[in-house]
Amino acid sequence: LSQRDYFAILVRAGKDSVKDRITNLSAALAYYAFLAIPSLMLVAVGVFSLVADEDAVTEINQRLEGVVPQEALTLLDDTLRRVTETQPYLGLALIIVGSVLAFWTLTGSMQTLMWALNTAYDREETRGFVKQRLTALAMVVLMLLAFALVFGLLVLGPLLSGWIGSAVGLESFVDWLWWTAQWPLLIGGLLFAFATILYLGPNVDHPRWRFVTFGTAISVVVWLLASGGFALYVSQFSSYNKAWGSLAAVIIMLTWLWISGLALLFGAEVNAEAERSRELRRGEPASDELQAPPKFGVAIGDLSFRQDGKRDQLEVRCDVALSAAKGEEFAAAVALVD
Repeated sequence: LSQRDYFAILVRAGKDSVKDRITNLSAALAYYAFLAIPSLMLVAVGVFSLVADEDAVTEINQRLEGVVPQEALTLLDDTLRRVTETQPYLGLALIIVGSVLAFWTLTGSMQTLMWALNTAYDREETRGFVKQRLTALAMVVLMLLAFALVFGLLVLGPLLSGWIGSAVGLESFVDWLWWTAQWPLLIGGLLFAFATILYLGPNVDHPRWRFVTFGTAISVVVWLLASGGFALYVSQFSSYNKAWGSLAAVIIMLTWLWISGLALLFGAEVNAEAERSRELRRGEPASDELQAPPKFGVAIGDLSFRQDGKRDQLEVRCDVALSAAKGEEFAAAVALVD
C-alpha cells in the first residue's frame, strides 16, 4: 500500500467510526468491563484473608499514607483488618465465588468487545458459544497482560528501580537505565496484546497473525497519548474529588476504560479499511462488503419448497465458509428429492 492509500484508510476509518457509533460501543465496553472489577476484588480479598496478617495491613497503610485520601485510607484500614479476622473457610469461599464470577463477567465483557469488533468489519457472529467463550478467555489473558505491563512498568517500575539503585549505590544510573528500557518493553508488549486481540476478536479469517499492523500501531499510539493526556488532566486540572467525592475513582476508571475501548475499536476500523484496500487492489469486489471469509460458519439463504405432483423438491443454496479448508469460500447447490 502507498502513502496515499494509508491516508485514505484513515479517512475512511474515521467516517466508519462515526457511522458505527464507536463512542457508544466503547461506553458499553467500559460498563461491562467495570462490572468485572467487584468479582476480581472478591478474589483479592479472599487471597488477602488467607495470607495476610495485622502487620501486613499496617505496612500497606504506611505505604499508602500521603497517596490516598485520609477518608479512603481509614475505610481501607477498617476493611482489611476485618478481612484478616475472618475464618479461613470464608476466604476460600470468597476465592471460589469470586473466580467464577470473574470468569463469567470478564469473558462476557470480551464477548461484548468481539461484537463491537464485528461491527467494524460489518460481520455477523457465527462462532458457537463454547468457541466464543474460549476466544474471550484468551482475550482476557491478553488484556490482563497489557494491564500488568502498564501497571508494572509505569507505576511499580520507578519504585523498584529506586530500591535497586539504592541497594547497589547507583541510583541515578539505574533510574536512567529503567526509564530507557521500559518504553521498548511497554510498546512491544502492547503491540503484541493489541495485535492478538484484533486478530482473535472479529469473525474474520485473517490470512495470518501480524505483530504490527496499521490498525494495531494506531491503537497503541492513540491509547498511550489519550491515557497520558487523561492522567495529566486528572492530576493537574480536574476537580473530581471536590465535585464527586468518593465517586471520583469510579468516574475516572469508567472514563479511562471508555478511552481504551475507543482506541481498540478505532484500530479495528483501520484494520478493516486496510483489508478493504488490499482486496480492491487484488481486483475483488470489496467496495460494499469485505470478501475475507468468517472464521467458521454457515450462512443459508434462498430456501424454497414446492410441491409438484408426487414429488417434493427442496432447493437450498448454501454459502459455506470453512477456515479449516484454507479459508476458501464456496457455494453449493443442494437438491433433495423424495
